Amino acid sequence: MIWRASVPTSRRGAAMEGEYPHEPPSVHSAEGKRCRDPRVARLLSPHSKLCASSSVGGVTAAGQADACPSQGSASNETRNRKPETSQWRRVVACWLVVALSTLTACIRQDPLPADSGMRLVSTAPHLTECVCAIGAGHLLVGRTATCDYPPEVVSEIPITGDFAVPWLEPLLAVRPTHVLETVLSDPALRDRLTALNIPVVHVPCTRLDQIPDALRQLGVLCDRSTRANQLADDIQSGIERARQAASSYQARPRVLLLFAPDVSITAGPNAFVTTLLELAGGVSVGHDLEADYPRVSLEWIIAQDPDLLLCIFETTLPPLEVYARQTGWRSLRAVRSGRVYTVTDLNTVSRPGPRVLDGIAQIKVVLDQDAERFAKQSPTPDRP
Repeated sequence: MIWRASVPTSRRGAAMEGEYPHEPPSVHSAEGKRCRDPRVARLLSPHSKLCASSSVGGVTAAGQADACPSQGSASNETRNRKPETSQWRRVVACWLVVALSTLTACIRQDPLPADSGMRLVSTAPHLTECVCAIGAGHLLVGRTATCDYPPEVVSEIPITGDFAVPWLEPLLAVRPTHVLETVLSDPALRDRLTALNIPVVHVPCTRLDQIPDALRQLGVLCDRSTRANQLADDIQSGIERARQAASSYQARPRVLLLFAPDVSITAGPNAFVTTLLELAGGVSVGHDLEADYPRVSLEWIIAQDPDLLLCIFETTLPPLEVYARQTGWRSLRAVRSGRVYTVTDLNTVSRPGPRVLDGIAQIKVVLDQDAERFAKQSPTPDRP
């Protein structure tokens, strides 16, 4: 997980009743065409204020009140009006009809694409990567602001929310048939989407061993089972090979995983990146912690005195300089000896998705390079 500041999302809104295109209102225009937009539908309603001044809803331009009972008492007065007034009302009525027709044409939504009819919105970057990896990226019509891979695909997909926080109005604008989620920040969003006849598909994918099954689940949903099953099998085989290789390592460096330069947040034993670290040949000093990503004190870190630090966050400075300048951190052996690192692509080690084997390989490169630099120094033995 790349550490980023959490910014409250203000882009929220509620859809108008009946506005979602899967359930258009049962209103017809004077030409017998179904009106799909509720705003136009209300204007075309026989009980609208436009009823007496247009030919919409069965009311004639001369002001006949047979379709508007509320105007019945004014029928005699209408017959006694001057011809100019009646003619002016005809002009206004015609203008309103033209305006309404133009408005309907402007807001009419494009028809859904043929294909399978499926239109997906992803609420997490790793789900977007999974969908694209199985060859179903063309089905995505919405993504989060943090989805950035593969760039040639996601650059063409509209942004419909932040991570785990879909924005309702932009989401409805792309007319999805399914919304994919691993976790939603507000569980009530599921109920709101369900009420709009938009299925919310839960895809469990936060742990390493859940990735193959998540790919298979998406393969069934997107009718891409052949490719999804092959990718899932390849990833499963790669994980097993990495696990067997890690079990043969004689010396395993004790690593402190860090997720922010100014706040001491590390990883617990069940965190995704901890699993990758162990498969790459390292041992996390946070193996006794309960939470996945707990905040720890500097005193705790000094007591652990790890062999090296692995930074899982973005910084403009070299990782070593980040901690060499901070009081207290210089007392760590890892900082004094310059054993502070990061990885080439932070997303591969923080997203439980199809690039997980790349993430393991990147961490292994860091550990192997560190071992070569400090071959004469024996890492601290594993602690139970």
